[in-house]
Amino acid sequence: MRIEKIEGPDKKGLCWPNCTWFKCVKNVLREKENDLWCDWLEQSCVGPSCAYASCVRNQLLPENRCGLAVKRITKDIVQPTDFKINVKLKGRAAGSIDMDDLV
Repeated sequence: MRIEKIEGPDKKGLCWPNCTWFKCVKNVLREKENDLWCDWLEQSCVGPSCAYASCVRNQLLPENRCGLAVKRITKDIVQPTDFKINVKLKGRAAGSIDMDDLV
């Protein structure tokens, strides 16, 4: 019986050995009785908490998290309204451009 390979993390965003991108660096994983068996430890695969676990796409993060499931949150510290431009125009340009048009 084949173990079904599934792309990506589980529902909680954690890496798991059934993922198509999960890789054992020692190449000792095999299927045994509907389970992934580690010949190195001679027990069921412990997944990404193993020292030899890796991700083919280099997305394995600390705490067994899948980098493909993590959304990056960024915040702009500097807003565009924080900048003020002091421009003094002379001549024809001063008459044709409003100061409100300069941002």
